[in-house]
Amino acid sequence: MIDYHKQAVLFKQLYVLKKLTDDWGDKNICHLHQPHFNMASLPFFMAVGLSGKSSSAIAADLKVSRQATGKVMKELEQSGLIKVEKSTTDARANLLQLTEEGRNFYLQVAQQSSLLSSKYEKLIGKKPLEMMTETMEKMIHFHEKLNQCHLLGGTCG
Repeated sequence: MIDYHKQAVLFKQLYVLKKLTDDWGDKNICHLHQPHFNMASLPFFMAVGLSGKSSSAIAADLKVSRQATGKVMKELEQSGLIKVEKSTTDARANLLQLTEEGRNFYLQVAQQSSLLSSKYEKLIGKKPLEMMTETMEKMIHFHEKLNQCHLLGGTCG
């Protein structure tokens, strides 16, 4: 017999972890360094990286539409954290780069992230943390394949 309560726990855990992580980010990243920064923009901002990236590549990496990515990137540009430059390899593409302020903020975020990872490691141990990360990657890959199958009209998984 299926334990429905046990099956629902995964969704609760994912939701609560996301909420608490966002709350941690608001306290430890946004309010300390960029008071008007929206935590929902953080994955987009961090995806630009120190070497820059195209908006299309970021959209593909984060599994969101180019339109949604463009909207967030416009907000980050208006806040002075990123700038848009023409790609030197593709005249049709724009490359998103961190501004000096953006680079400083990026390094602060990376430092805070490292501190949080250290706390996780102390809490659960290095090997379990690595296993959790690998497991999450496998789950992401599973859902990517599942979504691809559904897009092709199949019912996989």
